Amino acid sequence: MKSKARAEELTALTESVRAHIFRDGRRPGDRVETEEELARKFSVSRHQVRRVLNTMVQQGLLNKTPRRGTFIRQFDPSLVANNLKSSFQVSEFGLNEYIEARLVIEQAVLPLAIKRITPEQIDQLQSTIDRMIDLEHEPEKADEADRDFHMTLLAACGNQILSSFSTIIAHLFHDSAYRSRYWDSATIDRLAKEHRKILKAITDGDTERALKLHEQHLHYRRRLNLDSSARKPPRRTRRPSQ
Repeated sequence: MKSKARAEELTALTESVRAHIFRDGRRPGDRVETEEELARKFSVSRHQVRRVLNTMVQQGLLNKTPRRGTFIRQFDPSLVANNLKSSFQVSEFGLNEYIEARLVIEQAVLPLAIKRITPEQIDQLQSTIDRMIDLEHEPEKADEADRDFHMTLLAACGNQILSSFSTIIAHLFHDSAYRSRYWDSATIDRLAKEHRKILKAITDGDTERALKLHEQHLHYRRRLNLDSSARKPPRRTRRPSQ
């Protein structure tokens, strides 16, 4: 009972400190009060405050710098993705669900990205294609360029929230255990050519063609048959008569 009460007390303290730190007007890079100051404010021990702050550091909300203090951290989609990945693994979400989520989100974001993409971002996309070709015989490194192509394309939508969600999904997808199936020169060459076609449709402002090429590039519907017929529940077998 005592341990449960202590856990509830720590949870309540964490929520109070979090609300205090992220009150209106505070921004990434702003300094947080010292452990001593927070301990006095909430009438608790420094040890309790340290536990709360360390938890928030692990969650990617704060940064601790030796001899400088604790600061509000800039939002990092990759860190969020890593935390979510652990939770998803515990929940045993299937690969099909990752694939479907990525397809839906990227297809939804793409028209906005085509509308708002800048010349600099177009150059970045071309650069990732060139890197893939240059690294054709180093597929693992080329695969990083493939990821950067999709990241740049998603960021081009200009909406930070949509871009963050999309980036999280993309990070979840670039797990070496899954991606290693693409680590061969022939596949890298094919993906680079598909990227080039997508980029051409984008620069032409042809949203419909870009969407079609993008979906073919991901080719998940074809491979995993993610349509309604694939989602029919299994037939129930009849019990043998007694």
